[in-house]
Amino acid sequence: MFESAERRWSRHKIDIRLKVTAALADGTQVSVFGRGKAMSQGGIGAYIPATLSLGAPVDLELTFPYSADEVRVQAVVRSCEGFRYGLEFVEVPREIQQTIVKSCATADGAQFSV
Repeated sequence: MFESAERRWSRHKIDIRLKVTAALADGTQVSVFGRGKAMSQGGIGAYIPATLSLGAPVDLELTFPYSADEVRVQAVVRSCEGFRYGLEFVEVPREIQQTIVKSCATADGAQFSV
């Protein structure tokens, strides 16, 4: 039986560059650039040309539209389909949360569901 899951936040289309840093199994760190394609207050959907494990913690560096400042947030890999990842933000400082909310509000004015 299929059950519809309600999302906590609306997703917004966005096109931003991001840098992902993750730890490999041997403890070394790898960084790769990707593109954020959908964002909500709780996370971001992104194309990242790398192999990341579900549940893996990652560090993100994001530059939002209408802001010259780069922000750093921690996230966890929640979904993966090829190189398309769903990343949930964790422990977001208040000032960065406000930037995320503003970016969602000004993204393109459109909300969508997946």
